[in-house]
Amino acid sequence: MVNTKSDFEVRKKEIENYFSFLEILDKDETVLKYVKNGKITEEEISKDIQRILIANSFLILYNLIESTVRNSILAIYEKIKEDEVNYTVLSSNLKKIWLQKKTKNLNKSNLEEIIKSVVENEIIALTQDDINISGNIDAEKIRGLAKEIGFEKSNNERNGQNLVTIKNKRNGLAHGNHTFYDVGKDYTVNDINRYKQETFEYLSEVITNIEIFITTKKYTVNPINS
Repeated sequence: MVNTKSDFEVRKKEIENYFSFLEILDKDETVLKYVKNGKITEEEISKDIQRILIANSFLILYNLIESTVRNSILAIYEKIKEDEVNYTVLSSNLKKIWLQKKTKNLNKSNLEEIIKSVVENEIIALTQDDINISGNIDAEKIRGLAKEIGFEKSNNERNGQNLVTIKNKRNGLAHGNHTFYDVGKDYTVNDINRYKQETFEYLSEVITNIEIFITTKKYTVNPINS
């Protein structure tokens, strides 16, 4: 989880820097000074530009959500490989995930491969390709992943309630269904700051829960202190 936590902190810092810039622009009259043809030029930052930049924050926040969840789950899969876990000692939840992967395009050859893997106690291999979350992460999806994999979900059901808004606005922008102006005009910098803080807190809890899942070896049939 070291790399996951490090990446999370780097991305958080990037977001904090961006939001600090938004707060600077959140004034009645914001003027940009720059040098043009050797002369200092001043130009007022329009409200339209501010709204576009506010909308862009949904993309930045969603990027943090998806990358953090993916990296956290990948940390579990990497730990399984590191500990050389085979099917026999794999937890029941992760057995189901592995079998779903192996039987996705089931044929005689696949079946023989599955049997061979189990009988010969081959190390379980799950990768980033087995994490299907692209464009679809919110608090409900994370709770579903927690149930599917077996790590603890949030203790606060209200926590993360605005992740669905972040997901929907991001998807609307990414797929071209909405313009940045149309999304940004409905939100203030204060609104976005609340979304940012909620996202940070929720993801921190996810990281903590998955870290506990790994350290107590709940990816096996014999977890620690069970």
